[in-house]
Amino acid sequence: MTPLLYADLTSVEKAWMCNGCGPKLGISVDLVPEFIFHEACQRHDFDYWSGFRASDRKLADQRFLRHMLDAAARETSWWSQRWHTFLAYRYFAGVRAFGTKAFSFRASYATREDLVREMAADPL
Repeated sequence: MTPLLYADLTSVEKAWMCNGCGPKLGISVDLVPEFIFHEACQRHDFDYWSGFRASDRKLADQRFLRHMLDAAARETSWWSQRWHTFLAYRYFAGVRAFGTKAFSFRASYATREDLVREMAADPL
């Protein structure tokens, strides 16, 4: 079975799996502002859902930081770049410190079959 990639997800699958920045609490309150980090947070949600080992969690968090820093570097003003760079490191520290419970420690990397089964068991 082939591991599932973020690029393979449909918009419905992304909506089921990803909630942007912050914990998925089932409430409509944004506890963590997204600013320019929506796509980075979505990818990070996918990485946490599709995870496998503790080393994969560390890689997911490092990828999250890289995506946020890339977004910050695309900002046009120096102030915005610095502010978003600061936030990127804060968000990274947050997921490193508090993200363990949200990570899916699986027997292997998640596949399309895993996604179909989990979506059927827990629809939107």
